[in-house]
Amino acid sequence: MTRIRILIVLALVAIVAGCESAPVTGRKQLMLVSESQAISASTEAYAQTLDPIRKQGKLNDDPALKARIDRITARLVAQAIKYRPETESWDWQVAVIDDPKTLNAWCMAGGKMAIYTGIIQKLNLTDDEIAQVMGHEIGHALAKHTAERMSTAMASQAALQAPPLHDVGGQTAVEKYFRKLSQHRL
Repeated sequence: MTRIRILIVLALVAIVAGCESAPVTGRKQLMLVSESQAISASTEAYAQTLDPIRKQGKLNDDPALKARIDRITARLVAQAIKYRPETESWDWQVAVIDDPKTLNAWCMAGGKMAIYTGIIQKLNLTDDEIAQVMGHEIGHALAKHTAERMSTAMASQAALQAPPLHDVGGQTAVEKYFRKLSQHRL
């Protein structure tokens, strides 16, 4: 029973220690991965995502469109930095991906962004509408959603690898512990 108590206490400590408030919403988040770790992983993922796109010649080469997107996102980044001054050190970048069928945009931790030509062209977006889309995506980065998703994945993986807590009777160790605890209090 001692091992079970230790596991329960460790699990509760990890959950409580890993919770923090999101900088944008104040919502509680499970944060087992730091923002700096998420930024490092995102920097690598951004390069890995864009390299094949670049090799396929799918990075948009229209200088007017790229300048338009740069101008719009620069204004958004300036506001993001006002909101979270520490993001000034982020290496903010935006790629325009030439894919007329994809209606999407995204922003990773650390300010690595992309927007697809499909969303701009198919929806005939104005500058204000592009700013809305990209502002929404930047909001995910400011709210540390990448680190949160990585933390959730890490916790899920740990839970899957944990030894089963069932005894022969099919009752979980946690159920036995709380039943015994409630009997002690009566």
